[in-house]
Amino acid sequence: MDVTVVVPTVGGPWLPEQLAALAAQTRPPAQIVVVNNGPAGAVDKVVKDFAADLPQLELVEDSTYSMPGFARNVGVEHAKEPGLLFLDDDDVVDPGYVAAMSDALDDSELVAARVDIGRLNPTSLTRRWGHMQSTGPMTHHAFLPWSISAALGVRRDTFLQLGGFDDTLPICEDTDFSWRAQLDAGARMTFVPDALVSYRLRTGVRPAFRQARIWASWEAELHKRYRSRGLEPTGSQFRALLRWGRPLLLLARARSTEDLVVAARHLGACVGRLEGSIRHGYLHL
Repeated sequence: MDVTVVVPTVGGPWLPEQLAALAAQTRPPAQIVVVNNGPAGAVDKVVKDFAADLPQLELVEDSTYSMPGFARNVGVEHAKEPGLLFLDDDDVVDPGYVAAMSDALDDSELVAARVDIGRLNPTSLTRRWGHMQSTGPMTHHAFLPWSISAALGVRRDTFLQLGGFDDTLPICEDTDFSWRAQLDAGARMTFVPDALVSYRLRTGVRPAFRQARIWASWEAELHKRYRSRGLEPTGSQFRALLRWGRPLLLLARARSTEDLVVAARHLGACVGRLEGSIRHGYLHL
């Protein structure tokens, strides 16, 4: 199946690496749409530099809403192919990525690539980060499988049937989309181990805390939306107290920057769950 690759960006420093990886594909995508969701002109030079290597590359600018889901929806409005692959601008796909995901979309409406966190990140950090879509789709909510948006593929007709990503969600929109695809469109999610994307972690203390905090704060909204459809409650208050103990213990034992990053990630998740429970009126501790 021919595919359109959609890459949202706000003009970060790593977009050239991802575009270079797309230029090196064994089977190039028929179309690439880069959506600049940041300052006007932020990626003009980068896109111009790749004009010769990626003649199928198109640039769209739309910062009406600064949301990744909104930017992806804008990209799909310009997509011409029956298959859609979503990538992030700070990751790097392997040369066979597009071919493997395109073939998988011939047989499945929804596909998830394999994610590697070892290539772009310090070993001292990744060995304590845990698995992230390395052997199958994400399942940590103990509900339906889902894929991170940086490694997600879907047929265009399924995407349009669902109305795209929910652009009111600043985060967790990929989880929501994956679940709606299965529940509302009857899509089957297929894991594609031959499609590998190297994922860039947050390696600073503040970015790791902020990312985990935002993720966890919006998980309460997911649980509120999907509890009636089979998503189980998160557990007891006692278990929530144990969660708070882990980052505090990690902070006490921290001996390096990577130790602090891991602790910040767990602390951010605890803070986010508390904030999300208050904001969304749904207990998610």
